[in-house]
Amino acid sequence: MALGGPASATRHAALLRRLRLPTPRQLDQRSRVAVLVVILLAMAMLGVLLVLTPRHGNDIPLANAAGRERYFSGLVVTEALAVRSAPGAQRAAKRQQLDTTIVDWLGAAARLREGTQSDVLFADDEQTLPGFAGLVKLQREVIVAARTAAADSATAADQRRLDLAQRRYLLAIDGIVGTMETDAARRLDVLVLTETVCVLLLLTALGLGVRLALQPTQERLLATVEQLAESESRTRAVLDAMQEGMILVARSGRIQGWNPSALQILGVKEGDEGHLQSVARRMINESGEPREEAQLPSRITLETGRSLTNEVVGIRRDEGEIRWLSVNTHPLRREPGEKPYAVVSIFRDITRDRRAEEERAAQAQALEMQNRELISQADALERGQALYRSVVETAGTAIVGLDRGGRVIEWNREAEALYGVPRDEAIGQVYLEAFLTERHRDEMRRGITEILAGRPLRNFVGTVKSRSGSRSTVLWNITPLRDGEGMPVHGLIAAGSDITEREASDERFRVLFERSSDAHLLYDEKGVIDCNDATLRMLRYASKEAIIGRTPTDLSPRRQPDGRLSIVVGEQMRRRARVQGFHRFEWEHQRADGTGFPVEITLTPVRLHGREVILAVWHDIAERKAVEDALRSAKDAAESANRTKSEFMTRMNHELRTPLTAIIGFSRVLLQGKEGPLSDGAQQYAERIRANGMHLLSLINQILDVAKVEAGRMELELETVSLDALVKETLAMLEGTADAKGIVLRRELPAELKPLVTDAGKLRQILINLVGNAIKFTSKGEVCVRVTADPVSGRPLSIAVSDTGIGIAPERQRKVFEPFEQGDSSTRREFGGTGLGLSIVRTFSGLIGARIALESEVGTGTTVTLWLPIAPTLPAAVPTPARAARAV
Repeated sequence: MALGGPASATRHAALLRRLRLPTPRQLDQRSRVAVLVVILLAMAMLGVLLVLTPRHGNDIPLANAAGRERYFSGLVVTEALAVRSAPGAQRAAKRQQLDTTIVDWLGAAARLREGTQSDVLFADDEQTLPGFAGLVKLQREVIVAARTAAADSATAADQRRLDLAQRRYLLAIDGIVGTMETDAARRLDVLVLTETVCVLLLLTALGLGVRLALQPTQERLLATVEQLAESESRTRAVLDAMQEGMILVARSGRIQGWNPSALQILGVKEGDEGHLQSVARRMINESGEPREEAQLPSRITLETGRSLTNEVVGIRRDEGEIRWLSVNTHPLRREPGEKPYAVVSIFRDITRDRRAEEERAAQAQALEMQNRELISQADALERGQALYRSVVETAGTAIVGLDRGGRVIEWNREAEALYGVPRDEAIGQVYLEAFLTERHRDEMRRGITEILAGRPLRNFVGTVKSRSGSRSTVLWNITPLRDGEGMPVHGLIAAGSDITEREASDERFRVLFERSSDAHLLYDEKGVIDCNDATLRMLRYASKEAIIGRTPTDLSPRRQPDGRLSIVVGEQMRRRARVQGFHRFEWEHQRADGTGFPVEITLTPVRLHGREVILAVWHDIAERKAVEDALRSAKDAAESANRTKSEFMTRMNHELRTPLTAIIGFSRVLLQGKEGPLSDGAQQYAERIRANGMHLLSLINQILDVAKVEAGRMELELETVSLDALVKETLAMLEGTADAKGIVLRRELPAELKPLVTDAGKLRQILINLVGNAIKFTSKGEVCVRVTADPVSGRPLSIAVSDTGIGIAPERQRKVFEPFEQGDSSTRREFGGTGLGLSIVRTFSGLIGARIALESEVGTGTTVTLWLPIAPTLPAAVPTPARAARAV
C-alpha cells in the first residue's frame, strides 16, 4: 500500500466523526435494563421448558411394552412349533409349557390394560386409543393359531396360518412404534428450539454485560486513535516530500509500503504498484550479475539485524536500462535483541553520479594517455603528419595547440564543437584575443607564460564561451611542446574535457545539502565547517556564524538522558563511525534557549578537498517518541481491558455454575429416591430436569472454553488414540440424530490405520462439532466421515466430513470459524445454534497441531477437512488467536 499524503488524514478524521456513541452514563443505564429484560425472558422460557419436558416421559415405557409383546409373540410361535417337532412322549409337557407362556402373555397384556391412559398399549376401545384396538384381536388370532399348530392333527397349512398371524401382529406393533417415535421427534424439536432460545437469551445478557464492562476503555481508545491519525498524517506528509525512495519490507519478503519517490525511482507507474514485487528479481550487483534473494540488502538486514549503508545495487528495467541505487537499510524490532520483523530501505538514484564518476575517471585516464600519446607523436612528427592528425581528430577531448606567440596551431573536431568555430577559421588566430574575454586574458596570459617556461598544468578548470553564447566548464591538462628531450619549449598543447554536467551534479548535491529537512553538518577535529539552514532552524540560531567552529558536544547538554557525559560518548560515536564507515544512534541536543530535543544522528566519514571530515545528519525524532509513548499507553489500556474481561468471566463462571450444580445435584437426589420413591411421572420430570441441566452446563462449558482459549490457559493431554475406534464411537453417538432426520450417516476407513498420538478429548470434540453441524444443516442425502492414511506406513493423514446440505456462501466461509458466527442470519433463525462449534473446532485444531480446510458450494454441500499433524510433537498450550487463524 502507498504511504500517501494528507488525504489519508482527512479519511481518518471523517471516520472518527462517524464513530459517535452514546455517553457512558446512557450506555450503562441501557445495558443494565437490557440485561434485566433478557434474564427475565430466559426465566420465562425455562418455565415453558418445565411444562413441556414431562410429555417425553411416556416414550420409554411404551417402547419397552412393545418389546415385551414382540418377545412373547416369538416365544409362543417357537414353543408351538416345538410341540409339533417333539417326540410323542414329550408333547404333553411341551403343550403345558405353551399354555403357561400364553397365560404369561395374556397377563402382561392385562396389566397394561389396567394401567393409566398413557401406559395403555392394548385397548378394546378405538375411540380411546385409535389404531391400537386391533392389537387385541391380532393377539387372539396368534394364540388360536399357535394352539391349533400344536395339536397332534395339525397340518402344514396350520403352521402357515400361525406364521401369517404372527407377521400381521408384528407389523401392527411396528406401525404403533413408528407413530410414537414420530410424535416424540416432533415434541423433541419443540424442546430443542425452546432450549436454544434460552441459551441465546443468556448469551445476549452475557454480551451486554461484557460491553458494559469494556465501555470505560472505549473513550481512551478513541482519543488514542485520533492522536495516532494526526501523527500518521504528519509522517506520511514527510515521506511524500522525500526525494529519496522508501520501501517497507516484511520478514516474509513482501513489500508492505512505499512512498511516491520509490515508484518514480524504480520506474513503476502510478496504479501499477503490484509491479514492485517483481523489481527484486531484476536486481544485479556491481559486476552485472543477478543478485540472489539472500544477497538483497533488505534480506541481509532481516537475517543479521545489521543496518547497511550506501549499498550499491543495480536494477535492470524492462527496456534494458540499468539504474544504480545507493541503499540504506534500518531494521524494525518490537523488542531489543530480537530478530527484526521488518526493514525500512531508503535509496536514491546514483546513476548519473556513477556515470559522471566513471566518465571523470575515464576522462582523466584518457587525458593522461592522450597527453603521453601526443608527446610521443610530437617526437615522431617526422615519421608522419597523417598519423598525428588521425590521433588528434579521433581524440575524445578538445585539443588546442599554441605557439610561443599565442597563435593557434592545432584545433581538432572536439575543439570545433566546444567553441563553435571551425578549424580553418581558428588556425592562426591569437587565442587570448579571439576566444577569451578581457576579464580572463591577464590570468590566462600568466598561465601560458608558466607553461612555456616548462611547467605543465594539470586538472585546471576553466570556463569556455562558444560563439553561440553558451558556456561550458572544461577540465584542462596543458603540456609544453619540445622538439626533443632537453630542447627549448616552442609551444603548448592543451587537452580539455567538458565537465559541465559534473559541475551541475555537484551543484545539485549542494542544493540537496541546503534544502534537506534534516540537519546536515560537516565537521572535523576543530569543529563545524559548514551546516545547512535546517540546522539553524533545529537549534534556533539566527546565523551559521553561531555554529561554525563549535563541536557537536558544544551543542549538547553536559550529560545525555542515560547519565553519560556528552563529550565522552560523542568521541566514542565518532571513532565508531570512522572504523565502521557509518554509525547511527540516538542523541539529545540543546537549542539556543537551553531546551533539549531528541534526534537520530547518522555519522559518515567523507573526504572534502583532500581532508577527511564527518558528515552528520540529524533527524528530529520528537514526534516518533510521542507516538511510542502513545502506543505504550494504548497497550496498557488494552491489557487493563483484558484483565477486566478475565475477571468478569471468572465471576460468570461462579454465578452460572453454582445454580446449575444445585439443579443437577437435587435432580439426582430425587432420582435416587433419598426423599422417598417417586411416581413414574415425577421420575420422568426429575430425569428431564437433570438432562436439560447437563445440556445447559455443556453450553456454558463451551463459552468458558472460548474464554479459557483466549486467556491462553487451555492445555493438552496427550495419549495414543485408535482413530478408527474414535470415529466409530462418535458416529454411534450421533446416529440417532441422523436417523430422526432421515439422513444416511456413514464412514469410510482405510484397511490399515495406525494409532495417533494426540489429545483424544479435543479430537473427539472436533468430530462431534463437525458431524453435528453437517447433520443440522442437511435435510436430505447423507453425511460421510472419510479417513485417509499413508498407503505405505498407514499413518493417518486427514479426516474429512462431507454433507449434501445447504452449503456456505464464499464470502461467509472465513467468518463461520469466528465465535458466535454462522453462515448468515437466516441460518441462525432456521437451524438455531450459538455459533461456537466451528470456533472451538478451529481453536482445538491449532492446539493439537492440525490444520482445517473448508470447501463449500451453496445448494450442493460442504466438506471440512482436518489435516492431522505429521509428528506427535505438539504445542504445550493453546496458540494465540492469530496463530489459530493461520491453522484454518
